[in-house]
Amino acid sequence: MKLGTLSIDNNLLLAPMQEVTTAPYRRFCRKFQKIGLVYVPMIYIKKIEKSPNSFITDLYKIEEERPISIQLIGSDPEALKKTIISLESYKFDMLDINAGCPSKRAIRAKEGAFLLEDLDKLANLINIALKFSSRPVSLKIRIGVKEITDLNKLIRVVNNSALEFLIVHGRTVKNKFEKSQLDLETIKSIKERLNIPVIGNGDIDSPTKASMFLDYTDVDALMIGRGSMGNPEIFNQINYFLKKERYMPFKNDIYKMQKNIQLYEDCIDEFINNVFIISHSIDDYKFNELKRNSIWLTKNIEDATLLRKIISNAKNLRELKEMLQKIYDNN
Repeated sequence: MKLGTLSIDNNLLLAPMQEVTTAPYRRFCRKFQKIGLVYVPMIYIKKIEKSPNSFITDLYKIEEERPISIQLIGSDPEALKKTIISLESYKFDMLDINAGCPSKRAIRAKEGAFLLEDLDKLANLINIALKFSSRPVSLKIRIGVKEITDLNKLIRVVNNSALEFLIVHGRTVKNKFEKSQLDLETIKSIKERLNIPVIGNGDIDSPTKASMFLDYTDVDALMIGRGSMGNPEIFNQINYFLKKERYMPFKNDIYKMQKNIQLYEDCIDEFINNVFIISHSIDDYKFNELKRNSIWLTKNIEDATLLRKIISNAKNLRELKEMLQKIYDNN
């Protein structure tokens, strides 16, 4: 399918999530199903302006993951321009502007979702990105901060730009991630009034929810984030359901957990290839990646709470592997 000028394998996207969708994670998820587009978690443009080499790790081997998008967050026009220029030597497919981050840090800095309170500023940032980026540009938003933003003005800003597509998370910042507050009606309204493709985002953690989201809003594609944590099969489940209308449940046990953790470690090794470019040691990097994903990969296993507690106590890579081996041996 096509999102604007970008050709992708299907209508499923992996969301950018800080400390989650790292390069090993993205590679891991793609072992189970083709994913139309994956994202590098948001890069702070002010940080790059102060320390140009600070994003090297985030973009290491990025050319191996295409199609892939880089997401930028910030509100300073000059810093955005410099950042975009500094990225030109990397091989990626899409540049995304973050106007949806709900973190306190982003709101205090008047960036991320705060830009929905200043749509003129957002329009200026979009224009700068379009002017200086040699890649197509997209925009990711929430639907507002405390209340739904001025949709009429938002629609004008987007339709009057050359953005490739818009990603909409169907909640305000105030509503955080409350399940009862997901607003599909507003996403549907935005989709009906835009001239470009719209990607829906929010609470897509099962094939049935994905199907319902598509049917109700008529969005062009779906972005899955938290629903993939602990269930790397979700993209395959959704794709299968949308094509075959048959539900493929996610079943997990210790054997599958062991297999997935080993696969994740393989993805880490494939990424770092014994030569790493950050100040951390390879073992520290592997430990951090494996520990958090091992915790998530207990999902739906009997006694998962106990397993997560055991794994959480590991202090280094050696301890983590010893604890995991005990878990495998006792089951």
